[in-house]
Amino acid sequence: SSHFGSSLASALFDRTPWRLPPLARGMSDALEMVPTCIGLVGVGTIGSAVVRGLCRVGGLKLKTKFVISPRNAEKAAALAAEFPDLIRIAGSNQEVVDATDCVIISVLPKQAEEVIGTLKFRPEQQVLSLIATCPLQRIKELVAPAEQCAVGVPLPAVAIRQGATLLMPSLPWAQAIFELLGSCVAVDDEAVFKRMQCMTALMGDFYKRQLTAQQWLESHDVPNVQAAAWVGAIFSTMAADSAKAGPDTLHKLVEEQTPGGVNEMVWKGQDEDGAYQGLCLGLDQAYVRFMTGKTDPDLAPAAKRS
Repeated sequence: SSHFGSSLASALFDRTPWRLPPLARGMSDALEMVPTCIGLVGVGTIGSAVVRGLCRVGGLKLKTKFVISPRNAEKAAALAAEFPDLIRIAGSNQEVVDATDCVIISVLPKQAEEVIGTLKFRPEQQVLSLIATCPLQRIKELVAPAEQCAVGVPLPAVAIRQGATLLMPSLPWAQAIFELLGSCVAVDDEAVFKRMQCMTALMGDFYKRQLTAQQWLESHDVPNVQAAAWVGAIFSTMAADSAKAGPDTLHKLVEEQTPGGVNEMVWKGQDEDGAYQGLCLGLDQAYVRFMTGKTDPDLAPAAKRS
């Protein structure tokens, strides 16, 4: 996920004005459920994106204020400078916990035990971990006696309130936070959560497919500016049809491609070539890595099909 698209990345992390989506109907309930004082321990890319997105709801009557940790001083200072009325930088991580009702934890996985283990939480506090590889049960052990705990996996576009987030379990206050930042899919079964988490590993594949299409156009004398613009726009348009997918949506979208037409020809050709089998094998490999933290080269699609 190192590449997020240059124009979008600048909108996410710079102060450049960006057209934010209006609140959907029913979001007034979400506004009421979001904690009024949120702390952020770990001011990295994703944690900053969540806070930035919530601050951009501020003009829409969200009453939340934020206290953020001093580590990663550059990112913390940038957030506080962008939203001086909503954010203050604490003197320590413990001060963040002491000053807030809800604490978002967004440290690196390798820092989780060390950082969280030194903090003292209160029983009534809400804790939202963005450390997707740290099991919920372990988070609960580390933040005890706090009992209201959830794990969220937001994608970077939450900064502009157009992100998708996977959440476990479906706690109303945690859902409210992410519903204000785009879309939120909540589950209560950890095994289901782990399988669904694998979808986040498709980000690079999604961009690589677009890049391949762009490069194909350029190899056939299409100027790079138009090639990039058209590929980005058409993928966005196609994805819009499945953004609010139901159980049968994707099946129907494939089925409705004209029989004998070019669209059907291309997907069937990819299927016969093993492209979708390779995708499933890649997801199998991603799942093992999410579960174990290790990459098994024997599970790579090329190795499995050789």
